[in-house]
Amino acid sequence: MSVIPKAERVALKRAIGMLDYDKKKFAWSVAAGSGAIGSGVALGATSAWLIARAAQLPPVLQLSVASTGVRAFGVGKAIFRYLERIASHWVALYGMANLRARVYSSLAHSTTDVVTSVRRGDLLARTGADVDELGDVVVKSMLPAAVAFIVSLLSIGIVAFLSPPIALVLTLCLILSGVIAPYIAMRAARADQISQITHRADLNAQSLTMLESAYELRVSGRLADIDAQRADTEQRIHKSRDRSARPSALATALDTLAMGLAVIGALVIGTQQLAAGDIAAIDLVVATLTPLSAFEATQRMGGAATQLVRSASSAKRIVDLLDVADSTQHPELDTRAETDDGLRAAHLQIGWPGGPTIAGPIDLHLRPGKTIAIVGPSGIGKSTLLYTLAGMLEPHSGSVTINGRDTWRLDRAQISTQLSLTAEDAHIFETTVLENLRVARAAVTAQEAADFLRQAGLQSWLAQLPDGVETMLGADATSVSGGERRRLLLARALAGSATYMLLDEPGEHLDPETADELIRDLLGVGNDERGVILVTHRLTPLDVADEVIMLGEDDAGLVGVVARGTHAELMEQMPSYEWSLTQE
Repeated sequence: MSVIPKAERVALKRAIGMLDYDKKKFAWSVAAGSGAIGSGVALGATSAWLIARAAQLPPVLQLSVASTGVRAFGVGKAIFRYLERIASHWVALYGMANLRARVYSSLAHSTTDVVTSVRRGDLLARTGADVDELGDVVVKSMLPAAVAFIVSLLSIGIVAFLSPPIALVLTLCLILSGVIAPYIAMRAARADQISQITHRADLNAQSLTMLESAYELRVSGRLADIDAQRADTEQRIHKSRDRSARPSALATALDTLAMGLAVIGALVIGTQQLAAGDIAAIDLVVATLTPLSAFEATQRMGGAATQLVRSASSAKRIVDLLDVADSTQHPELDTRAETDDGLRAAHLQIGWPGGPTIAGPIDLHLRPGKTIAIVGPSGIGKSTLLYTLAGMLEPHSGSVTINGRDTWRLDRAQISTQLSLTAEDAHIFETTVLENLRVARAAVTAQEAADFLRQAGLQSWLAQLPDGVETMLGADATSVSGGERRRLLLARALAGSATYMLLDEPGEHLDPETADELIRDLLGVGNDERGVILVTHRLTPLDVADEVIMLGEDDAGLVGVVARGTHAELMEQMPSYEWSLTQE
């Protein structure tokens, strides 16, 4: 059975193609790497000849060329090694950048369920560590294998010129060192890889859960349990690594054994040839010592084989993710002519692709100048409704249209000019305030950014910034308060100039007064040029909304619209709404 399954070999071939690496620079790196180790082989052969010839006490001038060659090969080895590092890492780093951009682009244009169907820790591993592993296959597998092949041929050629029988022994030993030992290392790496794929994904997910939900876990008393699970996962990883180390150690021992056998075989055969007069004494010394340098190339093959296994596994994970993303990112485009109908949902049933319908039917109509608030218990489907309205999820039934065309069938770049969605956990980047707003529209100027911040209610905050909109922010807005962060996200949405704004839980994790003030301001941006749909748990500030839609379960347990109207109308019609408002 193959150490690397066919599916992984196919995936690795595809992934290497996605690296789109510069083949000319890779050829230069192979030439430089071969020059480095080839210089070592030549240095060994020249040094051996020089030592043996010097023992015969010839005139010094007869040794001058060899002495110069020793110095040249010694310096050349370092120079070629440096050139190899530059060329190979240039190829690998640009290849990883190309592949990572390809992954991000596919995920960005795919439907939301592609990303959310993968655990966050596992998604982080696929877009981070797995891409790095594929970049390493160039430097740590393809390059060493090519160099080892070229240098082995060079070494065998030198020795064959002096003694064909010794060259045969050297060939067999190089096969042991460069093929058999790496195969054993590959089997060990494969066993380790299989056992660690699940464990590492579990560890990433557990670590992210502990980092991001530490307070909730501590309050619920589950933090110690999650930490114990993390420690157990780490222990399983360590045990798996220890088990796989034994075959790897055997592979290393075989490599050393092969080098020793090559030297011993050269001595035994060479001594017999010397006695028979078939080889000169100096040639015997060269044929014996040259293999010591030749094995420098095959010593890297164990690591190259191990890296190949890791890269093949990573390639399979990345290709699987891309295949799912690519299969969902090109629905049949809606080419109907635009109307002036606004954002409309009709008899809408929502849910995740392949999953059950979780809510519906839902009808709503948003036009510029109108504001709609959507309320309901946690987990009822409010965020899923926003994703569906934004065209990120396909409706289970019914329709969602923007200006008469299906939102989920529109090109993402096209719909983003008309509609923006600000998620609850939208990211603030570790860069300037201005660049954080340019995420929505790259052409935003400093003056426009200041205007958007003022519209979002951040005029006082802006005045306190040391460098204005050029002020650097900490990672994920750690240098700003929760309310300022939410308003900064509002300013980003305003910078996008979209006609319709969808906002998911903007007051989450804020104190009630700050949340209410923020929600009132958000609903206030719905002027004659903008329409706003806002999902929230807070009811107090909804007196400024044009319409409030309440989602809930009916008597049959089906989720849908249980009430709608203005804030005042719901207070009159629904005692539960008035009671919730009183509790706030």
